[in-house]
Amino acid sequence: MEFNSEKDIAARAERMLTNGLRAKTSGFASHVRNTPKDKSLKDAVGVAKLKTYGSAAGGTKTYMTTLSIKMAKHGFIQHHGVDNQRNGGSRTRKKPKDTTYNFSAHYFKMPEKPFINAAINQSNVIPFVMENLVRFRSEELLFEVRRIIEHT
Repeated sequence: MEFNSEKDIAARAERMLTNGLRAKTSGFASHVRNTPKDKSLKDAVGVAKLKTYGSAAGGTKTYMTTLSIKMAKHGFIQHHGVDNQRNGGSRTRKKPKDTTYNFSAHYFKMPEKPFINAAINQSNVIPFVMENLVRFRSEELLFEVRRIIEHT
């Protein structure tokens, strides 16, 4: 498949990464008390950032600068795991009646589940981006070198 710009490459990479993330998170259970404002790991997406360089007179060029994952914080926590101590304290509950209770400090350990790495590897987005960006930028570099040589 031939791409006309880095914007096209970025759009395809976003789709590949999003599909890989959705494939890995589709098996995750939904929360029991899920409300519409709660963020789900199933909504994870790949996001590419583009930067435009140049001037209006000399022409502008758009380059893909990053490809990242956008998801709720608890997805990254679940991916890396936690081995920490939670602080103690007190909480006050207002409903159905005012009740204050204390809780002590305790260890919290959640094993890591590297689903993000598995999704990236399964999507094959890294080889795709490397191959197509190198091809596209090397052609651009050759055209620029040729232009410079012809004008000197």
